[in-house]
Amino acid sequence: MSCTKLHLITVRPVRFSSLIRFRSNYTRVPNPKIVEETKGYLSYARNVSRDRKYEQNLVAQKGDTPTTFFFRRLGHAYETYPLFFLIGFWATICTYCVYLSANKIEIWLDRSQETAPWDWSRVRENYWKKPTTAFDLDNRTHQRLEIMEKLQDEMLEAAKKRGTR
Repeated sequence: MSCTKLHLITVRPVRFSSLIRFRSNYTRVPNPKIVEETKGYLSYARNVSRDRKYEQNLVAQKGDTPTTFFFRRLGHAYETYPLFFLIGFWATICTYCVYLSANKIEIWLDRSQETAPWDWSRVRENYWKKPTTAFDLDNRTHQRLEIMEKLQDEMLEAAKKRGTR
């Protein structure tokens, strides 16, 4: 061992951070590699249309945005037609289910009134118009029930007499 490195030998425990600092003094930075452009049939140019380091007024490439990525091959990629049909059908059914569910009496979307939407005083005039089931072809669930209306009216009057309304 040379005399110049004797001061590095110590009895104290070596800390990891000092070891990294010691090794970093002797590391060399490698020279940047020169990229060789290969000559041939394919063009190996970089696509810079979405890179922020370059000019932003460049026209977006085909398939660079989500819309063109999904729809640019529709003219000749006929095998994707069923996939797009199924996605559209699923989105339509999902939207219809959300619409039916949001229009039910149990969902309280309009908070402008004090009473809940399932309160009889609020729902008495339109309860039979609300959606009930998805497949009610002959409108059996969309008919007024006079017996139930009388019973509900009596219950509402009794609740007002008791003071619970």
